Amino acid sequence: MLRRFALFAALVFGFNYSFAHADELTFADARALLLAGEYDSAISLGEAMGTADGLTLAAESISAKVLLGYVDDRKDEAKRARKLAAKALEMDQTSHEALVQYALAYGFEAQASSQFRAWRKKLPKKTRKAIDEVRQRFPDDPRGDALLGAWHLGIIREAGEEQAQDMFEANEVDGIQYYELALIKRPDDIIILSNYTASLLSLDASRHEKKAAALLQRIYEAPTANAVEIDVKTRMEQFRPHLENPEKLTELAETLLDGEQN
Repeated sequence: MLRRFALFAALVFGFNYSFAHADELTFADARALLLAGEYDSAISLGEAMGTADGLTLAAESISAKVLLGYVDDRKDEAKRARKLAAKALEMDQTSHEALVQYALAYGFEAQASSQFRAWRKKLPKKTRKAIDEVRQRFPDDPRGDALLGAWHLGIIREAGEEQAQDMFEANEVDGIQYYELALIKRPDDIIILSNYTASLLSLDASRHEKKAAALLQRIYEAPTANAVEIDVKTRMEQFRPHLENPEKLTELAETLLDGEQN
């Protein structure tokens, strides 16, 4: 009874209660906060728990805010998420979820950095290394494939096809291949579908118009399981009226990928 009241108070009053009574709440409660879209409370509780699982969940919650554009500084928040995931991995080197969140946060940090900083800090290579480890250790997890697809297409978007190939061996064919592999494993994943769609449209909306339309239809028909998916699906609905307007589709895709609000 007391634990249920603690969760209710965390939902209603946010961080102040959940931090002071973290011992009354469980990891399941923290995840419930994340799934409900109470990201700040989930972050606070996850950090207060101080466990590998708690820190991983805090990192996941921060990355959710980065994805949705609910942060003032994407680079700094992505870096914060990466450090939390890294600390979780120090505590539990076997943690599947911590490794996924580490790779995801590295990707967000690289994307949000200037080209000079990304090059100086070797962020694309470090991100690729983390993604490769996810895929090697957990080959059945479609998120590893999706992250690798995003890595290829994201580098092309930032650097152009020629430079992406020459410097990082990143190319569109591989990016599409890995996204498709992810969708074979998890066909209705709204986050994977949405990022795949936006990545294609950001590169060349005219050339990928038919593929994007098919992906969008799958998004519209897919069930939502949490607040992040509801938010992303709502944003993808904004693409529907512009399926014959490549310039607008590109604009919407870039806004989504950059974590900006429409």
